[in-house]
Amino acid sequence: MSVYVFNLLVGFSPNGIDNAQGYREKMFDQIGLDSKYVFTEFPEMRDIMLYKNTGIPVTKMLTPHLKLTKRDHFEFVDETESMIQVIKTSMNISNIVRLENNIQFCKDGNLECEIHTLPNNQRYFYEIIYFKENCLIKKDFYSGGIIYSDFFVTAENEDGSLYAKTVKRTFYNEDGEICFEQIGDNYYLCNGKMLNQYDLLDLFFDSLDLNDKDVLLLDRAYDLKFNDVIFEKRLACKKICVIHSGHYFEPYQCQYALYLSYEYYYWFKYAKYIDLFVVSTESQKTDLVKVFNDFEYDIPKIKVIPVGAIKNLCVNNDRKINSIITASRLVNEKRVDLIIKSVIKAHNTQNDISLDIYGDGDEDIKCELRKIVKDNNAESYIRFMGYQSLENVYKNYDLYISMSMFETFGLTLLEAAASGCALIGLDVPYGNATFIKEGYNGYLVDYSYNQSEESEIELVESVSERILKIVNDKEILNEFSKNSYVLANNFLLDKVAYKWEKTLNET
Repeated sequence: MSVYVFNLLVGFSPNGIDNAQGYREKMFDQIGLDSKYVFTEFPEMRDIMLYKNTGIPVTKMLTPHLKLTKRDHFEFVDETESMIQVIKTSMNISNIVRLENNIQFCKDGNLECEIHTLPNNQRYFYEIIYFKENCLIKKDFYSGGIIYSDFFVTAENEDGSLYAKTVKRTFYNEDGEICFEQIGDNYYLCNGKMLNQYDLLDLFFDSLDLNDKDVLLLDRAYDLKFNDVIFEKRLACKKICVIHSGHYFEPYQCQYALYLSYEYYYWFKYAKYIDLFVVSTESQKTDLVKVFNDFEYDIPKIKVIPVGAIKNLCVNNDRKINSIITASRLVNEKRVDLIIKSVIKAHNTQNDISLDIYGDGDEDIKCELRKIVKDNNAESYIRFMGYQSLENVYKNYDLYISMSMFETFGLTLLEAAASGCALIGLDVPYGNATFIKEGYNGYLVDYSYNQSEESEIELVESVSERILKIVNDKEILNEFSKNSYVLANNFLLDKVAYKWEKTLNET
């Protein structure tokens, strides 16, 4: 059995689905599953490293383009020093400048080319860029030999400025012979046949030679071409779709959606062709069945498997006193502004309370949040920590707060509970109710999606009171911490991995 996971995105900021895919790869590795992760667009190194950092091995990543060149995965084994000698000799280079992850070759005062080495490993390289009279003319991408070359010409913008315009991309077989070329969105085989993006995916699926034991695991549904090709081809393999976000939104619940989620409409419409839907909580399964009934869709098989799991519990008896953490994308629906206002209000009573905000996101939202902090002279105890790995960070804090208006699962909630944090969150579906048990390991705060300005003031007051209740009573704090560990124990990696193993064998 092979499992092909779709789709690793190109050019986007990290999000919950990316992290969930990384968690799941740890589960698949635990059960010895042959898993592969598909970029349907060819990735930049930034994209490859983003998914590598979530826990997906580079040697499990592939693209339709690679497959057409008879390669099954990425493998960055091209040695930097060997290529330096080749370039130095073949181009009669007089000057070499070594920078971090960048080696420049100059001749007669002009930059001739650059080698880009792997992030954090300069022994190997992945890219060579060539210049002529300081203008970009070619870029070669390597992964176990040259994969493709981009060719450029100097073009002029409307304002008269110059830029390097891509003319074409040429892909090579392992022997260095041309395999096919890409011009714009179209691909041209050596026999002269032209393929569009759908055709390329069609060839890719044919090359996989899938059977009824193999699985296509779909993580993304909206406006992505591979969905169309998969359902049109009636492939023999099993098709499992994972619902990562909300499938139905009440008025005021989400600024981007109302009622049936546009993101999953395609899957719901063709539910009879899907072998299994996977959701993270029992309550979402119940709601999803109701939606299928209400809209008269075929009701498929639905399984509950958490999208996240933890390898072990993180214990720490030396936490910063009265410290609070939150971690999320900095976007409207996460309502980090309410957390900041609640902490400011609590700090007015208890002046050793602090808040660290982890995550990145919308620039306008970040500016608004920083303004709230600055206007309230709170810079000394509220810090913006940016995006970073939090695996060993939660355990340094007493309390985790989430004011997100919707959490389908809530990976950060699980991570915080697994680190023994007390938790405060809004009483909204589905993750908060899963990881925050009222009076057991934290507090759930009543919330209406149609909040008025007055009710938001009351909400801030309510959250502030609960912060003070926890930090001012160490007996409550210790009890909540202990119970968070108990709750998180149900989501240990081996337990969730077993659910996947059983599901894949039964589907």
